[in-house]
Amino acid sequence: APSRGLGDVYKRQDVQPWGVGDGTPHTRPYCIKSLCDCQNNEAGDSMAVHELAGTKVRKEDYIDLKAIAAAYHTTHPDVADPHQQVRFGTSGHRGQAGNGSFTQDHVAAITQAVCNFRKQFGAEGPLFVGEDTHYLSKLAYETVLSVLAANGVTAYVDSVGDFVPTPSVSRAILRYNSHRGERLADGLIITPSHNPPEHGGIKYNPITGGPAGSDITKAIEREANRLLAGHNEGVQMMAYDQAKDSAFVVPYDYKGLYVAELDSIIDMDAIRDAKLRILVNALGGSGMNYWHQISDTYHLDLDFVNDTYDPQFTFMNYDHDGKVRMDCSSAYVMSAVTGQAADYNLVLANDPDYDRFGIVSGAEGMISANAFLTVAAHYLMTHRNFEGLGIAKTVVTTDMLARAAKLLDIPLYEVPVGFKYFGPLYTDGKIAFSGEESAGGSFIAKDRSVWTTDKDGMIMCLLAAEIRAVTGKSPIEYYNDLCEKLGRPYTMRSDAPATLEEKDKISALTEADVTEKTLCGSPITAVLSKSPYGDFAIGGVKITTDDGWVAARPSGTEDLYKLYAESFVSPDQAGKLLEEGKALISKALNK
Repeated sequence: APSRGLGDVYKRQDVQPWGVGDGTPHTRPYCIKSLCDCQNNEAGDSMAVHELAGTKVRKEDYIDLKAIAAAYHTTHPDVADPHQQVRFGTSGHRGQAGNGSFTQDHVAAITQAVCNFRKQFGAEGPLFVGEDTHYLSKLAYETVLSVLAANGVTAYVDSVGDFVPTPSVSRAILRYNSHRGERLADGLIITPSHNPPEHGGIKYNPITGGPAGSDITKAIEREANRLLAGHNEGVQMMAYDQAKDSAFVVPYDYKGLYVAELDSIIDMDAIRDAKLRILVNALGGSGMNYWHQISDTYHLDLDFVNDTYDPQFTFMNYDHDGKVRMDCSSAYVMSAVTGQAADYNLVLANDPDYDRFGIVSGAEGMISANAFLTVAAHYLMTHRNFEGLGIAKTVVTTDMLARAAKLLDIPLYEVPVGFKYFGPLYTDGKIAFSGEESAGGSFIAKDRSVWTTDKDGMIMCLLAAEIRAVTGKSPIEYYNDLCEKLGRPYTMRSDAPATLEEKDKISALTEADVTEKTLCGSPITAVLSKSPYGDFAIGGVKITTDDGWVAARPSGTEDLYKLYAESFVSPDQAGKLLEEGKALISKALNK
């Protein structure tokens, strides 16, 4: 087999090409053209942006690879401490070796739990293994293969020793299972997504190809913690050097197959013929070589930056809060390419596991995830043969998607946060597109077949290029045209530190905990703790009025809670929604 070597509360406004009160299109606030203008653009309250935001990471903040490796291999978690237990959030278990929340013991226990239960989950065939470019992912990869091989589970790994992005694993599972009725495949993806360089993560995708549902993740959680409590005596594991050379580790051409199939979902000819100038900011992620192969296969004029493996991520810029976070949808992270944006029609980026997207409309600036999701949904439903299908969004994703669905007279499915809720909608043939505000989206192929049941940042970026090629409009121009028909939203979000106990309390909020009748002077039309579609618990609460909404939910990946607000009136009202919503949530929590 191949081998390879919160401080203060902060607020941020979405990266939107919208006005700042006068209703005119305006691209400067919080875009990579100019970060300085965004700092006082919310409801009369300046954003608490860290002084290092948007600047290159200092050498003293580079992670210590040797220290991380030592902690990973030698730290044994205290299972009596909830912070050191296996705990699946919205997308797997995440943590750090340094604080005992992501160690070899955790990864071995989780992998063994999957081996113990995967047959019950419907998987008796091979297991596809994905891995991003975090340093802990490299260490965890070896652990995963060591446990899988010891259990006699066949692991499909990249045939040339490359990294494997999340969407490529989802695609591989669906490809393998598409014409089989037995011995179906599943997958493990080793990634903490966009989290800082010192973080690690691992998630399980069952035979459906997408993130596992709560019933599966709870079973894995319980079994892994049982194994940890027994000092992993129930874990079967062999030496990595023995495992990688065993018959249970099989090479698979993830990249070649994924890239060859792209013209079934994207109009690659249109992109090529338009001769677009595109810069790919690979952010040192798992799909950087996918972009090179896409360029070569489809003869696209792509330039590249940050397309080498650097587990310390020394090329990064600090995010809004002064942390190193590989969030391709952050204007501060993307400010590293500010000086080059005007030379290109588009700048495209993905996070380390390539399930998220970041899109810059050349000199116009960066378009927010919410705005591009709206553009993508509208374009797909008007330029593909997707009649009879709907679109889906999470409860905290822009209501522009709901307005677009109403305009197009198509069904809208609104679900809790977590891409796992979209999978059944794809496989049941209900939707053509889905998106979530954290820059995640996917859609079906041109022949209406399911492409992935997990987020795919690469096809979202390529869709931006197709839209530019086919319509002649940049994503921002397309969005501004939609705003003329649907109204212009103003979206804000604030994050605050939260303990596990506080996060659990926020998750348990219900309609009964919110007794107020108005929000920002408007009657409250609904208080939701269950999703409009499926009646699933949303893990928080959403309060709506006729012209806006506010929602609170705990982060599934970090020790904080998130408060979202969207107004179709003004930035000032969005700020007021955020403040009043925060007060309502605090009051409810203190009952």
